[in-house]
Amino acid sequence: MTLHVAISGWLLGAPSGANRRLQELLRHIAPKLAADERITVLHRDEVRPFASLPQVGWRAVPIAAAPTLRRVRDERRVLPGVLRELGANVLDHGFLPLPRLPIPVTLTVHDLRAADGFSRWPRWLARNVVRDAAARAAAIAVPSGFTADRLRAIAPGTAPIVIPNGVALPPVAAAPPALPGYLLHVGHLEARKNLGVLVRALGLLPADERPELRLVGADAGSLRGLRELARATGVAGLLTHCGTIDDTALAAQFAAARAVVMPSRYEGFGLPALEGLAPRPTGAGRRCRRAARGRRRRGQRAACRRRRCLGARDRGDCRGGAGAARRLQAARYDWSSAATLQLQLWRRVAELVG
Repeated sequence: MTLHVAISGWLLGAPSGANRRLQELLRHIAPKLAADERITVLHRDEVRPFASLPQVGWRAVPIAAAPTLRRVRDERRVLPGVLRELGANVLDHGFLPLPRLPIPVTLTVHDLRAADGFSRWPRWLARNVVRDAAARAAAIAVPSGFTADRLRAIAPGTAPIVIPNGVALPPVAAAPPALPGYLLHVGHLEARKNLGVLVRALGLLPADERPELRLVGADAGSLRGLRELARATGVAGLLTHCGTIDDTALAAQFAAARAVVMPSRYEGFGLPALEGLAPRPTGAGRRCRRAARGRRRRGQRAACRRRRCLGARDRGDCRGGAGAARRLQAARYDWSSAATLQLQLWRRVAELVG
């Protein structure tokens, strides 16, 4: 049957994991569309289409990206008429709360941070919003088994479909970086990212062993506190905030990093962790976990743990195929497979109502 999917894209623009997911899925879904299938991306007027894709159209809509309450009002006011005008038979939506609409919705739940207490919204309110959306969505996609489990716990009876994120592997693994190099964190700078632990860890290392800490992402309230902590621990000169950067620059940052670090307290998927596996077969994550479980000396346990984590790559942890295994692990997550799952979900929903 004919499939016309409208996609809620008014948060496109600022770099984020959710936006990168949408862009990559669109690029890989477009070649898979049948002759009678098409997509229309609904976007803010100030956001230009990022690519020309076959059977993918773009439509500007007067829906604000923020603040949340304004976005919700705009969605309720604008979406029903736009969907009827387009003749779309499925809406792919990635935000909460879910508006009441004249066509079925496939809802993508990227994470449940608010419902689990990691936002400014009251947990009871966020959980009620999630349950209402789960009851009314025709289908729900989530990026990970963890998010699926959390959704089933919060909204019993929900049957989410896991559609993972993906990663593009470079053709050749990157060479080991020069020391001391830099540690890379990618993501918004906010409390749940737990970045203070990285600054304190740098302060525990001998001065001549300290790598730079590069933070890529928009400040969401934590940058000032991190800079103050860096000054207090004597590592202010090693903390670099790069802001948001484009995908090409980001790939270069991943490729040259000594290690990708992600001490977050809560993630729906953790795309930067996956992207960190792709450029080089780093063993820092495994050695760090071993260090956390292993023998610790009184008065030196924290410094020892950080040294072992930072030194894992330098001691050749990639011997014996471990590096290839990590690239193989990253290769399990490819955008083409995710695109196939997403398209199959849209088709099933369209058939149910068609």
